[in-house]
Amino acid sequence: MTAPAAPKILIAGAGPTGLACALELARRGFALRIVDKGAGFTPVEQSRALGVNNRTLQLLQPSGVTDKLLAKGTRATHLRIRNEKGRDVIRTPFAYPGVLYPFMLVLAQGRTERLLGEALNAHGVSIEWNTQVTDANGDALRPEVRLTGPGGAESVSADIVIGADGPGSQIRKSFGFSFEGSSLATEFGLADVDLGDAIDTEELFVHFNGADILARIPMGGKTVRYISPRANISKALPDDLKIERIVWRSSFHINFRHVEQMARGRVFLAGDAAHVHSPVGARGMNLGIEDACWLAWAIEAGKTGDYSGLRMPVVRKVVTQTRTQTRALLGFNSFTRFLRDHAANALLSVPFIRAAAFKGVTGLDTIDPPWLKQQC
Repeated sequence: MTAPAAPKILIAGAGPTGLACALELARRGFALRIVDKGAGFTPVEQSRALGVNNRTLQLLQPSGVTDKLLAKGTRATHLRIRNEKGRDVIRTPFAYPGVLYPFMLVLAQGRTERLLGEALNAHGVSIEWNTQVTDANGDALRPEVRLTGPGGAESVSADIVIGADGPGSQIRKSFGFSFEGSSLATEFGLADVDLGDAIDTEELFVHFNGADILARIPMGGKTVRYISPRANISKALPDDLKIERIVWRSSFHINFRHVEQMARGRVFLAGDAAHVHSPVGARGMNLGIEDACWLAWAIEAGKTGDYSGLRMPVVRKVVTQTRTQTRALLGFNSFTRFLRDHAANALLSVPFIRAAAFKGVTGLDTIDPPWLKQQC
């Protein structure tokens, strides 16, 4: 009996989501093409995503990438929150009973992409840079995608098309997926800086100061990232802060959007092509990698029909959670300040309450992947 022909797989987008999907498929023995309109990986110094959570570390363990991430990243082991009066009101570890990695790993997205790309290359798959999806035939049952690259234009017929091409996804648009949602008016600012003074490199610090909120994320050594709901973040930084060098600064708006389904016929969406939300909780890149790994498993298991049904409840949950968390941070009142200052620290000292609070941060509030032997 003749074995069925291997499916022709095209992945659009070589960010963390597309790379993770390609890697998971390649290690399962699938041949594929992965294209990206960019010239190369995200510059390390201009990486928006930083946090690598527990779920991602679990998912990338079989490919061997997790150990490399752990070797390169900074481990934020605890959270400290200071109130408007300059008093530290919360100090709590991220660890809780049963968690495999008792920290949030901090690593620039550009470095994560390079490690995924190296692992993919080891499987004989090369990324086709400077190759853009310009259009598609819109037929999800017989998809044909038009590409323009260094060699000119071509039409590609594929058995499986995966759109991991970001918020402006051409795959999503060409195959008629909706992308409804809303945006916050607030413009946020971020700055990566080298500090003149040493800091606790294992601490994620949040300071409430009047109407301002300033978060500090350790990036290794004296380099930190500051984030604030101020477009000009320099106005939110402490006056006595000693800065040796500003590595990078930027501003951004937060959108809350998602598709209504992540699959249509032979076309599948993953990552920012399917959902965008607040960076609170560091779920963005991690949720995309989770999509990618589930999709690769579904393709191997012959369960692509289940993919959207498995992922959409998770997407809706995370978008709702991050919207609620962001609005709460921006809209603190006397009652929520009282809870933060007088109750939160005591509650978080109870292991099972801390576990409930941090399961979202660790990414372990979703279904355990069936292909992983170790559950936590």
